[in-house]
Amino acid sequence: MNSHFQTLEFDKILDKMSELAASSLGQELVLAIQPLEQKDEIEKSLARTVEVQDLLSYDKPVPMEGILDVRPLFKKLRIENTVLQAEELMALNSILSAARKLRQYFSSRLDKIPVLKKLTRGLIPHPDFEKDMERSIHPQSLEILDSASPELASIRKKISGARNAARKKLEQKQKNLAGRGMLQEDVIAVRNDRLVLVVKDAYKHKVRGLIHDRSASGLSFFIEPLETVEDNNRIREYQAEEKREIQRILTMLSSLARDILPDIEANVSVLAELDAVYARARLAIALNAHPPEITGEKHIHLAQGRHPLLLLRLGEKNVVPLDVSLGSQQHSLIISGPNAGGKTVALKTIGLLSLMARCGLCIPALPHSSIGNIHRFFVAIGDRQSIENDLSTFSSHLLQLNEIAREADERSLVLIDEIGSGTDPEEGTALAMALLRHLSSCLSVVTTHQSALKAFAYQTGGIENASMEFDIDTLTPTYRFRTGIPGSSYAFEIADRTGLPSVLIRDARENVGSSKNKLEGLILELEEKLQRYNDSLQQISIKETELQGLTRLYRDKTENIRSEERRLKKQAAQQAEQILAETNARVENIIREIREKQANREVIRSAKRKLEEQKNAVEKIRMDVDEEPQLPETTHEKPAKGDYVRWTKFGSTGVIESTPDKRGKVMLQTASAKISVPQSELVKIEPPKTKSRVRYNIERPAGKVNEVDLRGMDVETALNAVDQFIDRALLNGLKDIRIVHGKGTGKLRAEIFDYLKKNNQIASLRLGNWNEGDTGVTIAQLK
Repeated sequence: MNSHFQTLEFDKILDKMSELAASSLGQELVLAIQPLEQKDEIEKSLARTVEVQDLLSYDKPVPMEGILDVRPLFKKLRIENTVLQAEELMALNSILSAARKLRQYFSSRLDKIPVLKKLTRGLIPHPDFEKDMERSIHPQSLEILDSASPELASIRKKISGARNAARKKLEQKQKNLAGRGMLQEDVIAVRNDRLVLVVKDAYKHKVRGLIHDRSASGLSFFIEPLETVEDNNRIREYQAEEKREIQRILTMLSSLARDILPDIEANVSVLAELDAVYARARLAIALNAHPPEITGEKHIHLAQGRHPLLLLRLGEKNVVPLDVSLGSQQHSLIISGPNAGGKTVALKTIGLLSLMARCGLCIPALPHSSIGNIHRFFVAIGDRQSIENDLSTFSSHLLQLNEIAREADERSLVLIDEIGSGTDPEEGTALAMALLRHLSSCLSVVTTHQSALKAFAYQTGGIENASMEFDIDTLTPTYRFRTGIPGSSYAFEIADRTGLPSVLIRDARENVGSSKNKLEGLILELEEKLQRYNDSLQQISIKETELQGLTRLYRDKTENIRSEERRLKKQAAQQAEQILAETNARVENIIREIREKQANREVIRSAKRKLEEQKNAVEKIRMDVDEEPQLPETTHEKPAKGDYVRWTKFGSTGVIESTPDKRGKVMLQTASAKISVPQSELVKIEPPKTKSRVRYNIERPAGKVNEVDLRGMDVETALNAVDQFIDRALLNGLKDIRIVHGKGTGKLRAEIFDYLKKNNQIASLRLGNWNEGDTGVTIAQLK
């Protein structure tokens, strides 16, 4: 195994994954995983994994039972006339049974496995052989069954008859001898596969028959009476026939297996590969992993990447993710920060996730992560000091750097921990700078404590600083990875916190010089400002999310009101039209009567004219209802303080209450809030003619707003609760919500899932992962 597999702990990932395989065949393939050369090979491996991952998460279990390693039997079967034993034949049958079950399972789901289906079509079932085996050999006891052949059934019937005859004679003899007190035990025993009586030593010569054995104490003899010798001999003959027939049956079954040996070998190969994919998918589920995009560029982009071994040990909530982008503008990262701050873990995470991706494994990072054209990994992490080879820490470090300098190319990823350490700091730093310049054609990530390297990264194109965040107030690491900012080692601050005398610390600060203190001071000041900025940004993000939620809710409610208004108007128009039709009929009756009575023509024309006016009025109402309500007309004037405007981004309207500030923003008073918005996003409109406004008083829920618990509810009550919960979630600006319905019979889950699919506020939904509540929870994302 490659040395970097152990250094990056990829071997432990393979060990964990092999434990998830269903067979030793799958384990063997998993442990043999290597980086793949071709992009399409990696993408195929990832696609297969995702397809099985989806089946395991949302479909019936994949039937992976019965996959045995029968390869040692192949050599034996190739020898003509070789006969396999019942256990060996059952192992071959198990392979064929597994192939048949998996072929049936995947054949009914071809639309869900567009990539995997080609592999599954390589499974070759042989139901006729399975039927022969089912008829011939008992699966548990491995006994050859009577149904294996008519001859075997006949022979065993004869054996049974002969035994019954012998037993009857022996029972008569037993009764006679027992009555005379000649038996040590009043039972029929078996010795040498023959029925015998247990006779006392004193009477052994008085019982005519064959002595087969004596007890350990010498007080009993096992005698076969002469009356049953012929029956027992007949039983022996039948048993010999039985053995010959069993051998014939095993020979026949072995011959059948030999005929289909190529298909069995093909099945073993496909089953092993399917089991390896199965193990990959189970690991992906355990890690909540996704397939990264594989590109042909020199590039690494990890979004919310987590170390997989830490995930398995600590859980997702307790592992801080990192975001890394390398290759587009920068080819090298220099990570700095205090000891035990997570630099080496970050280094290993970048390397391990890149290696996993190149091996066709899903990685614990967001789906839009991507890994480029990396074919070689050079890893220098840890102390390789060797007393036996007379190598110091620095000498060992130099040997590793020498290998990297000579062999790393544009398709390599170089990872070096504490670059240039173990010697004079200035000379070690100079060597590190020279090596990083030399590695400009490949991707590299290194860690350091040297301030000169931080400045070097700032001054050199293609090289960027990165650091692990450190809480200045508590002097504890947060393990958050940041790019673009160097980190301080915090040696003096930590020394002060641990109680080192302040005199020593002041002396130490003077010893490092003013320039060093100035640089560390700048880094500390930057850290403080960055933390304040992040806190402010988080608060702004919360407010923005709330505003977006309120805006979205306002839009939806407004649209509902408009729709209801149009519906009511349409209903009124239909009612008016019905009334008009009735009126028209009455008027026509009146006109007919007037004509019949020779009425004045002018009176008739006047009545019809009034009727036509009424028709026109109703038609106007219908046209007004069918038309969409128009927004207030905009003007071409630039909006100013006091103008009534519309915010084009969100559709809100209100009055400008201030002049633009330096950033071009003004205060906008809307119906429900006062907000700062860019003046360029406002257009002046005509103010509304009516002063009445519709106000909403929406009560914000307390407690967990992103989760609703439906357990114990009936379907109707649960659906009503979900509907109200989604409205509250929209008001609070939430994106992700949890709906707890429990597992039970699955009826409530199915109804909730079907309802959410039809809800136009839902962007996507899925069942919870194993660490989110499994199938008892539905996770939905709002639009």
